[in-house]
Amino acid sequence: MSRTFLGLSVGSGLEGADAVAVRAERVGLDLAPRAAPAGRVAFAPAVRDVLRSAPAAVPPECLRAIADTVVFAARQALSKGAVSPRDTFAAGFLEPARPVASAAINWPEVAGRVAEQLGITVLHGFADRDRAAGGTGHLLTAAADYLLFRDPAETRLLVHLGAATSVLVVPAGGTVSTVFGFEAGPGNQLLDAILFHGSRGKEHVDAGGKTAVQGRLLDPLLARWLEHPHFARAAPKAVRPDAFGRSFLLATFDAARQLGAGLPDLLCTATHLAARAVGDAAKLAALKPDGPRRVLLSGGGVRNGFLMQLVAQQLGGTVERADAVGVPALARAATAAALLAALSCDGVSANLPVLTGAGGGRILGHIAPGDPRNWARCAAWLADQTGDYPRAARAA
Repeated sequence: MSRTFLGLSVGSGLEGADAVAVRAERVGLDLAPRAAPAGRVAFAPAVRDVLRSAPAAVPPECLRAIADTVVFAARQALSKGAVSPRDTFAAGFLEPARPVASAAINWPEVAGRVAEQLGITVLHGFADRDRAAGGTGHLLTAAADYLLFRDPAETRLLVHLGAATSVLVVPAGGTVSTVFGFEAGPGNQLLDAILFHGSRGKEHVDAGGKTAVQGRLLDPLLARWLEHPHFARAAPKAVRPDAFGRSFLLATFDAARQLGAGLPDLLCTATHLAARAVGDAAKLAALKPDGPRRVLLSGGGVRNGFLMQLVAQQLGGTVERADAVGVPALARAATAAALLAALSCDGVSANLPVLTGAGGGRILGHIAPGDPRNWARCAAWLADQTGDYPRAARAA
């Protein structure tokens, strides 16, 4: 049994759409996925300007442009995977995990437009079902990451440098129930916010960490930040939406004025904070296997050489991009989205309650049906796989 799933995602930075075609052998938690080369298509500058202005509602023409960008990225990914939309079983779409400006975007309509233009059934809104069951909706891709990164002989520590930083260990030869991880601390979202406000809106992303590397580490400020309540909370945990938000930023710039520090110093210290959060998290016994572990990095932070260097120092060894094991580092979320769709289609609950805090395992996602041929195939498969739903609900 071989099926192709399309993975789609838009990151919290709202820079563009990521897409990847994933070939999957077998079914459910026995899936053996193989990702084709991934790609990103940036949103048009006019769209990014609208989104960065944090409107109360996104204009219809902007919403269409977002959907068109996702569709264009999807077509490129299918071309790279040498597969046509008609041969694609279904698509998974991950919206931004930390909506700020994205809260104004009608993501279900975006998913519907993707289904309409590609003719592929799209599963989306995966976090909604977990939150409805009492979960945080974070570390939602852990089961998919298990399928992507498991290895019979090698323990792998996955470090995601996204809007927040997260750590996830996949033990050698383990089952999905042995996976453990949590959100370690702030990440790119904090770095971008400091740069945006410190430059008075002139800059949005510190490409490569070139501004941060020019600054100096403010040890008193880092020590104060490490007293943040998030770091004292027991794992597993998720970074709360307001944890490093407006009040944190105001206090940060006040502290900078008192210390006579500039924007590069703040960015340098914040980058150290992100790396330190990863390093401290990786020291927990639950994340330290008996034998050696291989550290694999993913997320937008892999483009920040300064952050990568600091993370490597914190972990005291060699770190690699996830590409080294066949998972696109910059499209790990999109790749996981394809597998979340596969698990839902196979009647398997894809959230891990021990990590998200949900009341139990749930089959995830809303469905935007594709064209009649594709939807008939998906509906028949779903009906067959979920015939014994209580058994399926316990699978993960």
